[in-house]
Amino acid sequence: MRRPRVTSRDVAARAGVSRGAVSLILNESTAITFSDETRKRVFQAAEELNYRPNSVGRMLVRGDTETIGLVVRDLSLLHIDPFLPQLLYGIVGKTRERGYHVLLEFAHLGSGPNPYGGLVTANRVDGLIVENPPKDDDGLRKLIEQGFPVVLVGTVNDEREYSVTVDNVGGARSLVEHLMQDGRRRIAHISYSAAGVAGTDDRLTGYRLALESFGLGYDPSLVAWGNFSSESGYDAMYSLLAGSDRPPPDALLAGSDTVAMGAMAAIMDAGLRIPEDVAVASFDNIPAAASFRPSLTTLDMFPILHGEIAAEMLMARLRGEDVPVRRRIVETRMILRQSTNFPAPPAPGKGPG
Repeated sequence: MRRPRVTSRDVAARAGVSRGAVSLILNESTAITFSDETRKRVFQAAEELNYRPNSVGRMLVRGDTETIGLVVRDLSLLHIDPFLPQLLYGIVGKTRERGYHVLLEFAHLGSGPNPYGGLVTANRVDGLIVENPPKDDDGLRKLIEQGFPVVLVGTVNDEREYSVTVDNVGGARSLVEHLMQDGRRRIAHISYSAAGVAGTDDRLTGYRLALESFGLGYDPSLVAWGNFSSESGYDAMYSLLAGSDRPPPDALLAGSDTVAMGAMAAIMDAGLRIPEDVAVASFDNIPAAASFRPSLTTLDMFPILHGEIAAEMLMARLRGEDVPVRRRIVETRMILRQSTNFPAPPAPGKGPG
């Protein structure tokens, strides 16, 4: 038999106050001032009865929607970019603990009308998490300037921003240096997006710096541009391999695992072997990277952790709490696998010999 639902009337009766007082006190309204003793009685009664305020009531009293918006650049990314579902998992896991809902919004960021206007001006969300924004996103910079609660997964390099990102320059350098230590010298690079996104631009910078550190010049003919999908990786790698009288690349730094897998298919379709002829390294460590053959050497970006940190930062801002570190840099980890001459681990249940 189900227990009857506890209501604000029950809390009011136990605390000896009106239902209106219960609603105002539990929803932290500043419309009316109550004595500390009255507030204590109401909170104690609510705790004893295990009462939780209705979300609609909280919204009406405080003017909050209890909804966080997650803005991504395109609907298609949900099925071509495995980083995004993991990021969403981390965000939802944290926000649900605090009673927030997540509204997923898709917009071609950096082009056309301000994609944030409808969300913000119509009071549909209390705050925003914006994934992988372009650096020239004027609408986003305006929100940051106005102090609206926004947290970026990525960066627009604004000193006022709150963001979660990684050291993309250092990560790219470490992967290229790993390839060079294996004797590779004609190292190609395929980005994960067009230029203008901080992560894309910084990975290209790290690639160039690593080449320079080994005394190698930057060759723009070894650089191609992907667009998040494995198909774009295939096409970019095909263009790097085709129509040239110069030797093919002997290694590839891909901007993401998804792009890398498409590029690896193009390498093998061209009759080349991985890693014997072309070694491949990339970013993300998506779940498929370990089971792909050859398995993929990659930089683990911890996307779920990105989501959790972004959600915690935004909710802290919504609660008016101090966020001492505006720009959180998530530590990465290089995972060495077959695509750069590292043997595959034994199959489950099978040891060596």
